[in-house]
Amino acid sequence: MALLKRVWPFLLLIILSLFAIWPLFHPGFFPIHDDEQIARLQQLTLVINNFQIPPRWVPDLGFGFGFPLFNFYPPLFYYLGYLIHFFGFSFINSTKIAIFLGFILSSFFMFVWVRKHFGILAGIFSAFLYTYVPYHAVDLYVRGAMSEFFSFVFIPAVFWSFDRVAEKKNLQSSLLAGIFLGFVILTHNLVFIQFVPFLVIYLVYLIYIERKNIGKVLSLFAVSIISSIGLTLYFTLPALLEKQYTLVDKILTGELASYKLYFVCPTQFINSPWGYGGSAPGCIDGMSFQIGKIPLFISLLAFYLLIFFAPFKKIFKVKNVLLPVVGFILFIFSVFMATSYSQLIWNAVAPLSYIQFPWRFLLFTAVFTSFLGGFVISFLQKYVNRLIVYAILIILMIATICSARNDFKPQSYLNVSDSFYTSKQDIQWRVSGLSYEYVPNGVATKLSSRGTTMLDISETDLPKQSFQVLSGNMKVDQRINKPQYKRYEILVDSPGQFRINTFSFPGWKVLVDSKKVEYNDTNKLKLIEIGLSNGRHNVEVLFSDTLPRTVGNIVSGFTILFLLIFELKPLLKKKL
Repeated sequence: MALLKRVWPFLLLIILSLFAIWPLFHPGFFPIHDDEQIARLQQLTLVINNFQIPPRWVPDLGFGFGFPLFNFYPPLFYYLGYLIHFFGFSFINSTKIAIFLGFILSSFFMFVWVRKHFGILAGIFSAFLYTYVPYHAVDLYVRGAMSEFFSFVFIPAVFWSFDRVAEKKNLQSSLLAGIFLGFVILTHNLVFIQFVPFLVIYLVYLIYIERKNIGKVLSLFAVSIISSIGLTLYFTLPALLEKQYTLVDKILTGELASYKLYFVCPTQFINSPWGYGGSAPGCIDGMSFQIGKIPLFISLLAFYLLIFFAPFKKIFKVKNVLLPVVGFILFIFSVFMATSYSQLIWNAVAPLSYIQFPWRFLLFTAVFTSFLGGFVISFLQKYVNRLIVYAILIILMIATICSARNDFKPQSYLNVSDSFYTSKQDIQWRVSGLSYEYVPNGVATKLSSRGTTMLDISETDLPKQSFQVLSGNMKVDQRINKPQYKRYEILVDSPGQFRINTFSFPGWKVLVDSKKVEYNDTNKLKLIEIGLSNGRHNVEVLFSDTLPRTVGNIVSGFTILFLLIFELKPLLKKKL
């Protein structure tokens, strides 16, 4: 009975999430905008199974010539998918299980964060609202933006963990906060850019509340931030310093999506018809940008209570009134950042351009409308009969489900298996054509019919094998063909040019007979080429770490070791 008493809220959260996750039980998969997810998981699995750790270079994307996807794209969602696949699940089912966990964990962390401040009933309602905000469904069932979808998990987790730091004031809590903050970065680095001002304001609130212990709290917060930097440096340092070698700035921020075109019209927060299309300039889009009628109503009700009731009632301590005020301010700020009224900020803060779509701030409206929902329930509990509060809660939940009944489902289902998404031909052509901003700078490009940059590659250019003899007479015996390492034994009867069908990028090295040689990449597709003289040669091609990758790997490795020691230390003490 004691165990049931502790776990019943979490079991209830799972039950309340069933409507959102029920479509995942349908066989096959469903169409999404970012239809690269299964292929990316397959590619990550391939490189990890070939002991490329941490994974950076994937071999089949980039039109079969490979590119450093996970050098730049946050990998945490795919790490989770890999772990699930490791236990025998298909790539499709591994992705669906990861999605299932995304719903459950986001609900869990919202619950524990709100419960800490407003109680169990408030935590349950906030978690419920958080699960069913419209943008949650947009991220999954429309966009298929799995990494951003999984960011729903770690935003409340970070707030909760920093609350623990302020309360407990110990190293373990500080390091846990650092882990969760690092997970935000590794889940979606663009969400992290958005998250920074929200976190700063929240930390200022905590510092004010704990101002009597300001020195210790500040030092523990610093430890959290430093540990998050150390944990993620293997990813962030190369991503920052090596993006100059890719097309990302030219394509991603310069052409595909300028934030100036995708601000949300204020009316769309209230009335934006549900759809499975894309975002378009102006006030008519193919997908919905609603905050949600119930979340919006709850947020306005919270504002009304804070303005007209809380100042005149002595039922709250000062910090318990201040916190929902902070929550409401952050809700307003998230709405503001999604509209054109914030364009001065977007223009002034250069990193915001990578976010591309201001409507991505709907993630944070989801966080704070849900948080305010917990405040409203806790307020009602102070004034209203318990049975009436339960009745109000049930009515609000039913209204939320009714409002979301057409949102939390895919447009259609695809009765497909892994092979539909993971065939080499599909990955090399269709999937590669969906996203190629991490292709090396210098690969031949051309303008599309829309005037945007696309690679000057046709389907006939796709490589048939990992190498090509361009000239001369050579007999090639391919001994090893791994994503990050290839070895060939080549008998050269007449000198010529030998090409490795891999994009040139910092870190690739070529060894001929165990001696490093300079290679040539001044060709249309910036592929690795070397000249070979007569005789028998052993040619090795390997993807090695650059200085930023090496520094990042070392710092992150030591940070992980440090975190494991200090987080596991209390558990080991208990067992001993």
